[in-house]
Amino acid sequence: MRWIIVGLTALWGLLTAFAYVVILPDRTRDEGLALAMMEVGAATPPDLLPASLRPLADCPELKGLDPGAIGRWTPEERRRRVASFMEWYDGPGREAGLPDLASAPVLVWSTDDNPARRTQNHLFRVWHLRTFGEPCDIQTDPSNRDITKTIVQCVAGAGPDVIEAYGPAELSQFVQAGVALDVTERAGREGFGVERVFPAAVSSMALEGRQYAFPCNVGYTVLFYHRDLFEEAGVTEPSGYAAGWTVEQLISDAERLMAADPSGRRYGVMGLGAWTMALASGSTFFNEPGTASFYNNPRTVAALRAYQDLMYAQRVMPTPAEAASMASSGGANMNAGAEAASASSLFAAKLTAMVSEGRWSYVSFAQRNRDRAIVPAMQRRLGELDAGGAERTPGERRLLQEATASLLEDVLLPLTPEQFAAMEACLTPEDRTRLVRLGVAHIPTVGGTPWYEAAARVAIVNRAGPRSEHATRFLRFLASEEYNEQINQTFDSICAVPEFCLDEDGISGPPAPLPGLEAFDSRVFAEAMREYAHEWELSPFIGRGRLGTLVGPVLEQLTNNVIGPAEAARVIEDRINEQIRANILRDEALRAEWERRAGRAFDPDRPLREQAGDSPQRTQRTQRRDAAESGLNPPVRRPSRALCINPPSMPSSALSASSAVNSSPGAVG
Repeated sequence: MRWIIVGLTALWGLLTAFAYVVILPDRTRDEGLALAMMEVGAATPPDLLPASLRPLADCPELKGLDPGAIGRWTPEERRRRVASFMEWYDGPGREAGLPDLASAPVLVWSTDDNPARRTQNHLFRVWHLRTFGEPCDIQTDPSNRDITKTIVQCVAGAGPDVIEAYGPAELSQFVQAGVALDVTERAGREGFGVERVFPAAVSSMALEGRQYAFPCNVGYTVLFYHRDLFEEAGVTEPSGYAAGWTVEQLISDAERLMAADPSGRRYGVMGLGAWTMALASGSTFFNEPGTASFYNNPRTVAALRAYQDLMYAQRVMPTPAEAASMASSGGANMNAGAEAASASSLFAAKLTAMVSEGRWSYVSFAQRNRDRAIVPAMQRRLGELDAGGAERTPGERRLLQEATASLLEDVLLPLTPEQFAAMEACLTPEDRTRLVRLGVAHIPTVGGTPWYEAAARVAIVNRAGPRSEHATRFLRFLASEEYNEQINQTFDSICAVPEFCLDEDGISGPPAPLPGLEAFDSRVFAEAMREYAHEWELSPFIGRGRLGTLVGPVLEQLTNNVIGPAEAARVIEDRINEQIRANILRDEALRAEWERRAGRAFDPDRPLREQAGDSPQRTQRTQRRDAAESGLNPPVRRPSRALCINPPSMPSSALSASSAVNSSPGAVG
């Protein structure tokens, strides 16, 4: 059997290598590099071109070419222009010393199939040409996302060049397997070190003081609310609470919002989770060394009770059964399971006034406003012009036609200031009543101080890959203005580099959010990461995936009112400590590490909490909560040394649980 497994693994590696060499680099490779060359040549003055690319200044195809128009070419025009450019490039261009595109290295990036990756790949090709004066291509591999599979391939020498991971637990697995390249010194020299990112993202890219990755973006959720519902009910918008707001204030506001609904069907809020509410109240899963769980304490019980009461006492948040009933009865357009989709769908239908959501939800709301109000208004105005109406401003007809075509193609395509102004001028007060008008605020907590558990989606260099040099350059690219502005502009959460989130352009820069959605450019998003975000709480003695598996079902029972807060806290602590105990008994190295941290010999016959002491050490998180509740200024949070060693027998995986429980803070952004 062992030899069968070895043989299958070898075959797996050979097939993967064949795919990377033969299948992935299709004809779009030459086109991608050619388009990058054309953009660099058209956009860069001849004296600023790298020496190796100076002959581009003599290309007749680039004379007078608007580099901004390249992305707007139709497929047919793109093929024609690329063919003409390549005819020159392979002839006079190569004779003048331009590099051979066919021999350019091709990076393989294991990531998802988000359409934004195509844009990011193009940006990398252009950036690499400008920075190094030589071509480098990149292809995404969305089929290669399994951690174990990727590790096996990398060890066999057939893995991707750039590996995507999420959060400190997945990073730790790649580091422990010997797959991740240590880039610490180079990152410090070349400007993509840990000091560039939000502190809460550090543990997703560095382990035990060494850096192995750089963030692609960061993941967390904030509170969205319908501004018109607050106005109609005469309730102060939550963004008006300068110092955050409490769960008690949330309940009061939610009750007034529900009372103002004549149908009696609307709820106040959805999407809040027991996992986060407890941690935000100062609860911790582990003591400071991570040697035992102290989850069962008064803070935790009080927070879990506050969460459960939102549904069963104050009734301002629907129970899972109520949410499913609302969705199935036609309250929202449900194309997925009720638990997974009800919060966002019911919020869009205004059956809840507030919801916990991510910045990535912009596209769905923008499409809604486009289809319900914006495009109909522009088409109505174009009809008036066709009937002989006078233009309000010179070129109004052309601007509206261009804006309509752009928005119908993709709501993320930026409009020019002139197009945007012409579009806004079409909207009547009646049109604006059909817009979804959203506000953004920090998520309320029991103590009133905002709190977020955040992690980063990161890129790791395959240490054994044949193109590790170029893959390391890709990490440097992830720290560039070009990449980070693109993340913000496409509302893909926000980037991990604060300097690109807090500039004079606001969060997103162009494109400006469509009417009604201006809050998606709110500084709340960067404020959440800069001031209130925390790294995942991890222990060396239990994997993150296993933690979610143990905790999630208990919080689901709590959410469904099967058990109470005190029992939930007790069961969760007992389950965690029993798993830590089992791991220590099974792994001698793990036991030695536990004894080193605990400062005593492990006794399998004594309860784990008893051996670890009577109370947890005061963590930075709890100190901040105490300071906030006492009215003191909380200390500035610095990156901590992450405890993210996963036992080999306990591989970590992405958590998955219902959105109602919200025990999956590690969902990818």
